[in-house]
Amino acid sequence: MYAWWESLSGVLRVLYVIAIPSTLLLIVQTVMIVLGFGEHGADANPSDTSGIDFDVDAKMSVDGGDLSIDDVDFSADGDGNVNSDFGTLRLFTLQGIIAFLTTFSWISICFVRGGMQLAPSLFLGILAGAIMMYAVAKLLQASSKLTENGTFRIKSTIGESALVYVTIPEKGENGGKVTLTMESGFVELSAVTESDMPIPAGMTVRITDVVGDTVVVEKV
Repeated sequence: MYAWWESLSGVLRVLYVIAIPSTLLLIVQTVMIVLGFGEHGADANPSDTSGIDFDVDAKMSVDGGDLSIDDVDFSADGDGNVNSDFGTLRLFTLQGIIAFLTTFSWISICFVRGGMQLAPSLFLGILAGAIMMYAVAKLLQASSKLTENGTFRIKSTIGESALVYVTIPEKGENGGKVTLTMESGFVELSAVTESDMPIPAGMTVRITDVVGDTVVVEKV
């Protein structure tokens, strides 16, 4: 292992230092998502690019293995339009950054070890990483839309009557469940109450609010 490490150039060592930890993080992240720990709990995200239009104009050239980037013009205009396709696209998330680092480092390593000069190898690695980061952002965007649709359907239950299926503890304690019929069919929802008394199973209640995927109910 030591002999292998000593045989690497400085650039390859840096790339491996990026590649190995980011790959491990990507594996852990994937396992957590599969097990259901990858849910998003925040309504606002500082990486949200809602209503922002980006314009980048750059001239690139490769001369003798040296990559140069000239005449870079970057501008950003906000129009407040959150309904556009790009409006909810979040590029710089933890998932996206890890995907970028993993793809960039391994692609660059493959090209460098394959004999390609350094500058083009790094450029192709960055390009592949950016594509992967964009793909992850699109997946998260699609997932977010599905979550929002589900939340909207639950919010449509406000004002509806439901039947207590599992006794609802008092004062906002979790553990209670109610059942009711929605457009999608017969559903079971987690429920809480602000009442000082628990609501026993079998009682009819009215849904007054929705918090996440939990409904707030009161006795009828």
